[in-house]
Amino acid sequence: MDTYRVIIRARFDGLTDAQRETLRSQADTCEVGFSERGSLAYDQSVSWFTFRFQTVADDDAEAQIAALDALSYPFKNETIGVTNMTEISSRALRRRG
Repeated sequence: MDTYRVIIRARFDGLTDAQRETLRSQADTCEVGFSERGSLAYDQSVSWFTFRFQTVADDDAEAQIAALDALSYPFKNETIGVTNMTEISSRALRRRG
């Protein structure tokens, strides 16, 4: 089974004042890393964010993207990057050998 790391970058769009304040109050507690649950990171400007998660080939990546939507923060201009960690490991081993 292949493991994938997914990074979604996007711009917050149309946040309410209450949402913006909630995000600002939590900005210093953001944990950046890859997990099945996912992690949301942003700075005090609350303009752009990065959502990272890790999944395996048999998992439904749509579920993690739906989790991002479920945060109820509107966003736009998203870019999605996917890295197959198995391929990275295989390439590194081939270079060593």
